[in-house]
Amino acid sequence: MFCPKCGNEIAEGSAFCGKCGAPVGAQAGGSAPVGGAQGAASGSAGAGAPTPKRNGAKIGAIAAVVVVALVLVAGFATNWFGLAGVQPKEAVEVPAASQGADEAQGANAADGQSADANESAGDAQGGSQDATGAAVKSAVEAYTWDELSRISAEIGAAGDEAAAIEVAKKYNLCTPEGKLDGTQVKSVALADGTQTTVQIVGFAHDDKTAGGKAGITFIFGDCVGEAPMNSTDTNAGGWEASQMRAYLNGDWRTQLPQDLDAVIVPVDKLSNNVGETDAVSAVTTTSDALWLFSLSELAGAVPAGRTGEGYGLFEEGYVDVLDAAGSQYGLFCDMGVGMGNSENACLVKTRTDTYAFWWLRTSEPRDGYCFLRVDQHGYTPSGSDGASCANYMVPGFCI
Repeated sequence: MFCPKCGNEIAEGSAFCGKCGAPVGAQAGGSAPVGGAQGAASGSAGAGAPTPKRNGAKIGAIAAVVVVALVLVAGFATNWFGLAGVQPKEAVEVPAASQGADEAQGANAADGQSADANESAGDAQGGSQDATGAAVKSAVEAYTWDELSRISAEIGAAGDEAAAIEVAKKYNLCTPEGKLDGTQVKSVALADGTQTTVQIVGFAHDDKTAGGKAGITFIFGDCVGEAPMNSTDTNAGGWEASQMRAYLNGDWRTQLPQDLDAVIVPVDKLSNNVGETDAVSAVTTTSDALWLFSLSELAGAVPAGRTGEGYGLFEEGYVDVLDAAGSQYGLFCDMGVGMGNSENACLVKTRTDTYAFWWLRTSEPRDGYCFLRVDQHGYTPSGSDGASCANYMVPGFCI
């Protein structure tokens, strides 16, 4: 055996180490139990460690049960009181992204309701929405000038006269048969207080100065003013050089209501811009927003059987000049207006309940001082007057 302290070999049964004097044997063996006791103590301590864990688990379980019970009780109480209307519902904070989505969804719903409301409003006015954005209404009078302008653009883009009339029929701007019968009118109040009307005379008839066709052409239903063609009796320069042309497109235009004036488009008009002549080359183009009608636009071409020597205005040479100044409008064709025929009611115009003579832009080609006119009975042509005569005005315009 060996000394546990210094490691010296000692005899079996010795009580003390012969070298260092440390006790050995039973005492030395008893030291092991000390370590064992410590180990046991440690073991006991280690063995006892799970006990607190079991107690903690029990406590945790009990706490969990209590919490669950409290939550259930609280939830029951909240729901019960909420159903009873006592407990207000708490506001729930929504993340920003969700709020944005909800707001967008709400906006879309609002837009949908607005669109439905607008559509209902259109239906209430007796019209259905069409591709132009203008509702189809029962008559010309029912449309705004902005709506008529958009419809006019559609008519002008239709391609030809037949297609243009089909578009006009769709919007109730003519009869179901595609005719104009004089009832296609709209009220207009002028700045001077004059209450008058305008009337559709044609579809896709005039060429816009900017290009393309003007969809709708109008004529005033009554005389809207009184003025000479020129301050002196001369037709030199024809319509192009006339003071009437400058007046209509200048000072008089301010009489128009703003919504109408805003949609008028300049168009190209053919006229004898020389005056006294038998040369068809005298017929040239001007660009006009407001203009007077020519003889050929009212009554069409001079019939072949009514030309030649002895026919005065319709003598050879003059006829070509007259016929070159534009073609007849649909209204006048549908109403049976002809060159030199009998009186026609659709050409009778009044001014303050008085039947009136009204100017045409057509120069009298046989002399150098007159312009043609329509008389109080609607007869065409009814003669001519000196340019300084104060006849009435019946303008036309396109939108």
